[in-house]
Amino acid sequence: MSTKLSFILFIIILLASCKPKTEPNLLLGNWYGFDQDSAYYELYISDSLIILNHENMGFAEYSYKKDGTKLITTTPLFFERVWNLDSVNDSIFILSDTLETHHYYRIDTPMDFFGSLKDSMEFAGFKEGFISRNQKHKND
Repeated sequence: MSTKLSFILFIIILLASCKPKTEPNLLLGNWYGFDQDSAYYELYISDSLIILNHENMGFAEYSYKKDGTKLITTTPLFFERVWNLDSVNDSIFILSDTLETHHYYRIDTPMDFFGSLKDSMEFAGFKEGFISRNQKHKND
């Protein structure tokens, strides 16, 4: 093999190995939490969207991006809020800013909100699951 070809292969391998390593997004999935007045709500998180499903307000959509330990959310009207990701693991995550702190817990269900959007029957089942989970937490 020629020296020039070897050098080109070396550069290609070097550049390929320099790709930034991305850590898994532990926020993906379905989560639940409570407002200060004990109102139940759920968050459904994809790679770029957070859907809030609140027992009193219904659905709200936020886009988001992670920047280290910061979570930046944006409403459809372009209102931006920067949160601290205080703790994130596979069962709980904690968000805070200067005004408030929220604890979220993973929902133990095989149903996926974003997957259910592809089928009206699955989506109806997911909505019924929300009502059921809400009632369960009110009775606890």
